[in-house]
Amino acid sequence: MSEVDIVPCALEVIVALRRRGLTPNDVLIAKELDESPYKVKRAMEEAVKQGLVERKNGSYEVTEEGFKHMLKHRELYVHDVFFHGSDRWSRVVTDWGRHWRRRHGLTGNFLRNFYRVLADLDGRVEELIPLTELKPGERGVVVSAAGGYGAVRRLAEMGLTPGIQVLVVRKAPLRGPIEVEVRGTRLALGFGLASRIAVKRV
Repeated sequence: MSEVDIVPCALEVIVALRRRGLTPNDVLIAKELDESPYKVKRAMEEAVKQGLVERKNGSYEVTEEGFKHMLKHRELYVHDVFFHGSDRWSRVVTDWGRHWRRRHGLTGNFLRNFYRVLADLDGRVEELIPLTELKPGERGVVVSAAGGYGAVRRLAEMGLTPGIQVLVVRKAPLRGPIEVEVRGTRLALGFGLASRIAVKRV
């Protein structure tokens, strides 16, 4: 990972460590990122210069600007990995609210919940997986769902909205339907649709 790439990931780690009551320093951040402390220290020096973090007594605190930077990193990651499979679109988008609404059908409460879940996400956005990767008996918290207006609306009507916990009940073989439990109700999802639902394993 380059020093430029380390910064947004380190911001996520700092926020997560603070939420757990730990004091983020170069060594702890390096351990979480599986990077050398020297490389992390250099990246953090750059983050301090950019006003993304403040260094106090050897530990770090994410600034308001740093938190916005982290959220943008999370948003771009979800967009590129779960909606497009590449970053070709994110380079040209200037109005993200409009893009989410027009291109992907994320509107109203769904979009608000998506941003709230991104802000509250514990850990790194790279830990998100498609719903299809959960095994029967495993739980995940929905972060986003990729699809057009119809698919997103249908998922919202079924209760599959950002922040909701799902339990995988059963998976059919050969990329068949997946049965999940949401708010006490069981639903069957096609493999294709389920693979475009981003979840954080619980």
